Amino acid sequence: MSQSTIYVYTMNRLGQVGAWSRYTMPFGVDYFTQLDNDLYIRSGDEVYRLDPSVFTDGGAPFTSVIQWPWLDFGQIGQTKMMAGFDVAGDGTVSVQFGYDQANRSAFTQSWNIDPVTDSVPGGILPMPLAAPSISVKLTYTSTEEWRWDGFTVYLQDFRLTS
Repeated sequence: MSQSTIYVYTMNRLGQVGAWSRYTMPFGVDYFTQLDNDLYIRSGDEVYRLDPSVFTDGGAPFTSVIQWPWLDFGQIGQTKMMAGFDVAGDGTVSVQFGYDQANRSAFTQSWNIDPVTDSVPGGILPMPLAAPSISVKLTYTSTEEWRWDGFTVYLQDFRLTS
């Protein structure tokens, strides 16, 4: 039985931190193997070699999504106020924020940003959003190489102080 979703666990060299990635292929995957630095995927009688220099599938751009789980940023259930964010990397990215963990499809409108020109060091992209937890979603749809380097969320504390 072939599956079209591949899960990959990647270890970071710094700090031994790892993360899962999910890849959805436009075809069923029966087997895959690596030879040198090339990844080969078998689907039925077809064998594909993934080429890191190609950013389209027959002219159609690949869509890549980076999404964090629902982040509490402190006390669970306590409403937090996001003032803005900052993103670092290359290539145009669409940014959305999930704001209702009970409705996992509730996201803000997407905001297309070019991190090189829009999100400069020392700046903040304003995005007021109040929610108990927030999910950050970055979507890259490009026919060229892109790179994500980092993301910062700026919060204002709503807690009562004495």
